[in-house]
Amino acid sequence: RLLPQLSPPLTTLELLVPDQMEAAPAIAWLVQTILAALLIDKMEEWIRRVGLADDVEKLKSEIKRVKMAVSAVKSRGISNESLDESFALLKERLYEADDVVDELDYYRLQEQVQGGTPTARLPAPADSSVLIHSNFSVQGGTVTGDDEPGGMHGFERVDETSRGDASDSVGKLRSMVWEHFTITEKDNGKPVKAVCTHCSNEFKCDTKTNGTSSMRKHLQNEHSVTCTKKPLGAHPPDPSSSSSRTKGKRRRSMAWEHFDVMEEENEQPMKARCKYCPTQIKCGPKSGTAGMLNHYKICKDKPGPNEHPPNLSSTGDAHAHVMPILIGDSSTGKGRVDESARIIVDNTVSPWDKAELSNKIKRIASQLQFIRGEVSEILKLHGSDSPSCSDHHRSTTSDQHLRTSSLLPREVYGRVTEKSCIMKLIMTENRSDNVVVVPIVGIAGVGKTTLAQLVYNDPNVERQFHHRIWVSVSRNFDEIRITREMLSLVSPEKHEGIDCFVKLQEILKSHVKSKRVLLILDDVWEDKNDCRWNQLLAPFQADSANGNVILVTTRKFSVAKMIGTTGPIKLGALENDDFWLLFKSCAFGDANYESLGNLSSIGRQIAEELKGNALAAITAGALLRDHLTVDHWSNVLKKESWKSLGLSGGIMNALKISYDELPYNLQQCFSYCSIFPNKYQFLGKDLVYIWISQGFVNCTHFSKRLEETGCEYLNNLVNLGFFQQVEKQQEEDGRLEEEFSPGCQIWYSMCGLMHDFARMVSRTECATIDGLQCNKMFPTIHHLSIVTGSAYNKDWHGNIPRNEKFEENLRNKVISVSKLRTVVVLGHFDSFFVELFHDIFCKAQNLRLLQVSPPPTYLFHVPAASTDFNSFRCSLANPLHVRYLKLELHGTVPQVLSTFFHLQVFDVGSNMNTSLPNGLHNLVSLRHLIAQKRAYSSIASIGKMTSIQELQDFEIQISSGFEITQLKSMSELVQLGVSQLDNVKTREEAYGAGLRNKEHLEELHLSWKDAYSEGNEYVSDTRSECSANMAREVIEGLEPHMDLKHLQICGYNGTTLPAWLANNISVTSLQTLHLHDCGGWRILPSLGSLPFLTKLKLSSMREVKEVLIPSLEELVLIEMPKLVRCSSTSVEGLCSSLRVLQIEDCEALRRSLICLITISQLPHYRRFIFMIVEDGEYFHLWEVFHFLQS
Repeated sequence: RLLPQLSPPLTTLELLVPDQMEAAPAIAWLVQTILAALLIDKMEEWIRRVGLADDVEKLKSEIKRVKMAVSAVKSRGISNESLDESFALLKERLYEADDVVDELDYYRLQEQVQGGTPTARLPAPADSSVLIHSNFSVQGGTVTGDDEPGGMHGFERVDETSRGDASDSVGKLRSMVWEHFTITEKDNGKPVKAVCTHCSNEFKCDTKTNGTSSMRKHLQNEHSVTCTKKPLGAHPPDPSSSSSRTKGKRRRSMAWEHFDVMEEENEQPMKARCKYCPTQIKCGPKSGTAGMLNHYKICKDKPGPNEHPPNLSSTGDAHAHVMPILIGDSSTGKGRVDESARIIVDNTVSPWDKAELSNKIKRIASQLQFIRGEVSEILKLHGSDSPSCSDHHRSTTSDQHLRTSSLLPREVYGRVTEKSCIMKLIMTENRSDNVVVVPIVGIAGVGKTTLAQLVYNDPNVERQFHHRIWVSVSRNFDEIRITREMLSLVSPEKHEGIDCFVKLQEILKSHVKSKRVLLILDDVWEDKNDCRWNQLLAPFQADSANGNVILVTTRKFSVAKMIGTTGPIKLGALENDDFWLLFKSCAFGDANYESLGNLSSIGRQIAEELKGNALAAITAGALLRDHLTVDHWSNVLKKESWKSLGLSGGIMNALKISYDELPYNLQQCFSYCSIFPNKYQFLGKDLVYIWISQGFVNCTHFSKRLEETGCEYLNNLVNLGFFQQVEKQQEEDGRLEEEFSPGCQIWYSMCGLMHDFARMVSRTECATIDGLQCNKMFPTIHHLSIVTGSAYNKDWHGNIPRNEKFEENLRNKVISVSKLRTVVVLGHFDSFFVELFHDIFCKAQNLRLLQVSPPPTYLFHVPAASTDFNSFRCSLANPLHVRYLKLELHGTVPQVLSTFFHLQVFDVGSNMNTSLPNGLHNLVSLRHLIAQKRAYSSIASIGKMTSIQELQDFEIQISSGFEITQLKSMSELVQLGVSQLDNVKTREEAYGAGLRNKEHLEELHLSWKDAYSEGNEYVSDTRSECSANMAREVIEGLEPHMDLKHLQICGYNGTTLPAWLANNISVTSLQTLHLHDCGGWRILPSLGSLPFLTKLKLSSMREVKEVLIPSLEELVLIEMPKLVRCSSTSVEGLCSSLRVLQIEDCEALRRSLICLITISQLPHYRRFIFMIVEDGEYFHLWEVFHFLQS
């Protein structure tokens, strides 16, 4: 039996499918994604209104049945090759279902944005036919409307490309025969071969030679199926349109909407009957459809202009407000109209093909039903007594690391520094009454257990303790088992019969009382319940504790944070020399072995690939030492055999234990990043945006934003060592401008082995082409990256020579692109690459993410600032699906971008000189726009972009579409900058921004001047009292939500702080405050009512003489010449928490600086900057010491 398909068949070898237990989570995720999209209230109502409710309901029901079938297989633990293939096919069909549902949602959003009723594009008419609205009439060949004489107002042209190809979908093929056959081969879009869905026999169906006659006879003779009439919704041909037949584009005359075929000859309709009366009309090749059209015009029983014709879908007519009328026919030449008049009239909404979508939905539902049936048959064959494979998998995985020993299995290389650190703690705490808990943290195989063994077996340690206890905890956190094992090492008695945890604890306490104990808890995973840990360790924390030390080894930083009393010992890769010694001892059996030149060279290459991981060295060494030959070692290096999951106890198996701990959505997030190069550094927020664009982030709490949930995902992955933080240092320029701004930029990367592991577990979903290097790409690939760094290098003249080998490699490797959801290009390239890239990926119509960065260097006719090239890059992304576009564009962004209604992230580069197109407010799904600050103020009616979260600078203007009230509906804002507030005149107008209701707003910048004006000239003297009063009224109306964390006020000329920041403080969550050029103030009111304030920056506050501030971590005072006093409201004093102090151009304060800070407090500072602008010189730290002493 052969499955009907939308895409080419995939063999088991091509799929490279894992067992169904690994495919099941992917299926569950897709099911959840699809059903969640369909269950949206607006979506359900829209689907019902456009007449697709029955089709979608069938698809939804089948998806739910698939979910149940997969759950049944999972719970029964059945495993075989047939199920593997069925699950792989289910996953691919569900991907297609997700694409279809996403397309529906796009048309829903299109209607929401553009207004009007959604128009389902009807099948294309004959070449000279015109579809007109029912309230239009035809007068002398001219289309006129009731509202506008001779008018074409509101008409929308339909070009050839929007009509679609009749041969692209089986649902559009003419004969009912196609209901029983699946196309397996096409030529120029026409079916050439097809397979019977009943018996899998293959037939030729080239319309020039065979047609469907042999297929029809086969159905009649072998399966007793008679095909005499067209199926409901089939498209009868226009016999007069010979040009359409030769081109493979069979357009359907609108006459067929009103007639049923009654008689055929050689697959051509010969006679048809009117749907409204018994009249039969000849419609053969000689007659065409002219007679049918003439009859329809005079038929007395046809429906009126406001009635619906019979035989419509039971779910309703998607074109209810458009009454199509056919004018003219190519066969008769009567009523011809000019080609330019071929239009579909609706409102402003672009038409879409309801029939095509309906057929696609039905076909996917049918395929899912077919595959589910196969799965159900397998379930029946295996009965209900099959053991649970998932339980077996869990127990097997857990057993792998249940026990470790305190004994060192081999000589240890390296870790001298880490051991010395632990030994120092042990020696210094020997008289302490407190228990010291030292966590050792690192990824699998890095040597945590070995370091603990090294300390445990040190003779000096042995002399320091009365008892040394080693317990392997593992993932099965059983307090009774662990306590019983502790007892077995401190007491000769047996306690097997005692199952009471409290009793065991009392016995243990009695044995360790008044004695110093070293406890090693190896391989700890439990990080959920702090109380359980306190109970377990209570016997060692009693009042009689005498310098007890507990070493904990764990992969999780959360465990270290929860139970550690000191900072964790973080284990990374071994040093190169130490690792080479370990590698030689594993591969040769002797660290001092001196191999021959070639073998040593290959060994060095393998060692470099192992990234300093001890277990990786052991894994590779076991493979190498059996055959000390160049051929064998070269083969291991080429195949990277140490990465196999088939090696019991190998490094990849060890890493997979951590991977299996992750929920599926975190596994997706991690494995997806394998498309980026090794050591690639991600900005945290960018990584989260990428995950959201792919649908990996599932927000389960209604009050949480997707971005917050995504950050939690990232923290969890860091916790288990899948990612590590890489904090980039700010450039030292003597200033703290950028550092003061909230949200320190934290970057992340994968360590080497984790990246290798990610590539391995994602090989059927993700692929990377890096120069000429690329592993096999499978047809199931959904995410692809192209790294061009090694393929294109600039010559002496700064040009990039063409790389034809790379082009050929790309052309050969990338065969199918229809399933791709991600395409990322990293690095420079030339114009030849551009052309090839377009040729290959123009058919990648299901992309969710397209990233081309950094900005390339072009040769020949493709300059970097080319508007045409901007259009080229945007054209690669289908507006229907794309969520994330990162295209660092110069010049003008193409207008087509305004139709990307699903777009969530648009990144054109914050340093790029880019102009945004008109209509960008249509992007109702856009959450993040990364562009120059000025770009935000160019978007008219920005208030329609209700999903946007960062609006860095919104300039208030008098013109329509730029009023402050545009902000009212933008409830998702997290970061907001508003400038030119002098254009707001009243408190009521300011209230219209609705800032107080924006509960997600964390950062707010209010400015009374142009955000791009230069200089800080003091202009307060020229500002009128009326202007100051108006500013005071406006700022009162701009009261933000109480959860605001970061506030900056600039150019405000009122004489006092707003009440919500002074007398009646509402922003009690404020953490940072920056006041700039607020010239009307003399005394800054006390900020002691802001309990969470940690950073304060005051700049260009020329009249302020006194500042009263709470205890802070950062204090920045710039250009305050009259400031003479800076005192603290905190009992501990100003400097109790201060870590950063910057004072610049504050001459009066210089004389009283000795009161601000003392020498003894300076060492606690992270940075101390003291600047005097009057003579252009800087005091360095030693000069400040000298100044304070003097």
